[in-house]
Amino acid sequence: MNFPSEKTWEIDASVDDETILQLFSSVFNASAGIPVKSTVIFFDDFDSHLWDAGYLLYKADIQQFKLVDPLGKVSDIGASKNARFWWDFSEKKNVLQKLIGLRALMPVANLEFSEQHYSLYNEDQKIVTKACLTQLILENSVVNYLTLQPLRGYTKYYNRAEKTLSDLLKTEIDHFGLKSILIINSIRTFRINNDFEVAMDENTSAEESVRAMGLALLNAAKIHVDGAISDIDTEFLHQFRVSIRKLRSLISLLRRSLPQATIDLLKPKLSLIAQKTNKLRDLDVFLLDESKYREFLPDTFESGLTELYTLIHKQRKEEHKKLSRYFSSENYLNEISACAEILSSSPVYETNVSKKPILLVVKKLLLNRYQKMLAMSIDISSQSPDEDVHALRIEFKKFRYLIEFFVNLLPKKDIARLIADIKKIQTVLGNFNDYSTQIEFLKSYINDDRIEMSKSLSGLIAVLHQKQIEEKLKVNEILADFFTDRMTNKIDAIFSSTIQGDSK
Repeated sequence: MNFPSEKTWEIDASVDDETILQLFSSVFNASAGIPVKSTVIFFDDFDSHLWDAGYLLYKADIQQFKLVDPLGKVSDIGASKNARFWWDFSEKKNVLQKLIGLRALMPVANLEFSEQHYSLYNEDQKIVTKACLTQLILENSVVNYLTLQPLRGYTKYYNRAEKTLSDLLKTEIDHFGLKSILIINSIRTFRINNDFEVAMDENTSAEESVRAMGLALLNAAKIHVDGAISDIDTEFLHQFRVSIRKLRSLISLLRRSLPQATIDLLKPKLSLIAQKTNKLRDLDVFLLDESKYREFLPDTFESGLTELYTLIHKQRKEEHKKLSRYFSSENYLNEISACAEILSSSPVYETNVSKKPILLVVKKLLLNRYQKMLAMSIDISSQSPDEDVHALRIEFKKFRYLIEFFVNLLPKKDIARLIADIKKIQTVLGNFNDYSTQIEFLKSYINDDRIEMSKSLSGLIAVLHQKQIEEKLKVNEILADFFTDRMTNKIDAIFSSTIQGDSK
């Protein structure tokens, strides 16, 4: 006979511990322990990275957490008081860093548990089966689960116990545990509704598609505003800016799909909104690299760097206040509402392109942009002006955006490989741009009245300039690896069409 495994069932919420004990006592000598009550607070970031990767993180004490991996293994993790970021934890830092990056952890679910344990004895007063009633309190509702645990050598008693409870048992729960409880009871599933994917058909008109995509990007930006105001983490502002930047690119790339009046209304509004966030983001980027920048310079520059970072932290605090006031103002709310209203308007099909199937328009646009990038790359060398490298970087960004906007209409395998190749180039071009941006940012802080700070700034600028040169030397090689005859043929195969769309 096979040894029975532990089983758990959901039972009616009206069944209490006394009822369970009475049922057991009708067949066994049964005893009940003292009920154990606990509250479990689960944490995840705004993007639900832990949940999506199969992990659970919950608080066990003020400075103690437990991390459950996808296989159910539980690790104890110490943490600093009010821990929010991966670096605030004493163990599993690499795991958390890989999962959440720069995101902050937030409480996402609060569960109250009550566990009542039972022991069932035979006539010899030996424990033959164990049981547990788990009561889960969800807001104003109660859910009960009953677990039966067999003991080796006492299978018949276990079967008898299960039979005794047969009238109470409802659905059997597979792999009972915290995660199954969360899934069964749909406890928010640790996910914010931040997926604004647009369902569209390849034959949908260009104008209708662009309006729908634009509105989705605007909504994606708006959900990050509260987090930016609360200053939960720097990613809220960053993701807000990414969505606004993508929206501006969409309107620019597919401008012939929209009425000119629509573009004239949207462009200045979105430009102003983006400008309001520039200063704070510049400060955030510099502060995020603090540990790296300190490692670039010897200890003799320490005091000057500390002075610099003290100043920038102070400025960052003031800039955050300014942006929070702006995000809370009627001016911002009116502008963002106006953009939503403009994008929500019905298509008017003012241009020939606006009426054409979106896939046709997008394919031709992608072919044209690839040819433009190819032509630009021919003139790029280590001696090229920085502006030319930056211009090509922007073209690659727009090319990738255009693919990602309509990725569901394109062949998945080919596009996945293409995007991976584009990302490699964007990494090099992005690093080059980051060093350039940081150099200009630091130059603005040189001050003859702050001698030590200015020395540190000059040293840091010199290091960044050298890294910028090194990164620029990589540009030619990576462009040559990308712009091959094979890639050109691949682009032609993916984006060519037998029907010609006018989307210049």
